[in-house]
Amino acid sequence: MDNLIQLLQNNPLIILVMFIITVLSGIITIILGWRKFYKDILSKNIILPVYVYLIVFFFVALAIIFWPAIESRPKPLRTIEGESFGIQRVYADGKRFVNCRFDGTEIVIRGEVGGAFESCQLTNIKFTIDGPAAAVILTLEHMYTIPGFRPFIDNMFEAIKAGKIPRATSPSHAADK
Repeated sequence: MDNLIQLLQNNPLIILVMFIITVLSGIITIILGWRKFYKDILSKNIILPVYVYLIVFFFVALAIIFWPAIESRPKPLRTIEGESFGIQRVYADGKRFVNCRFDGTEIVIRGEVGGAFESCQLTNIKFTIDGPAAAVILTLEHMYTIPGFRPFIDNMFEAIKAGKIPRATSPSHAADK
């Protein structure tokens, strides 16, 4: 869906066609005259059978029900294989690096979507945390200043080292009230 949106917004031919249609509709309205246009086209009663309304209602209801699930489904990672990166900034989100070489590279993790590194060579790299990931790190940093939270944060990092990161099973809105 995102690719379609990008295509429609960034394709000069589509933008030109939309502009021409808009201009032509304005010219037709002026030529016909607003009163005639309204009288002949817009003021006519359109009578549709009840089943047409039910079909439209059904599809709108389906869209409302399933749209959040479609939007939130994980998107596949774009695989980058065998590339070499020098002194540059590389955003890791949404990418799977396989057999890549990073030499003096700044790897940026935003935390919007996942990323993966497989069999990569890392030399003099620098990690930068930005966006939502930075917000999480900042929250953990502030929590660590409170003695009661320190064991929680320490256990979190031990779980990360062990590859057993605790994840929430269902959202809780108790704190939002």
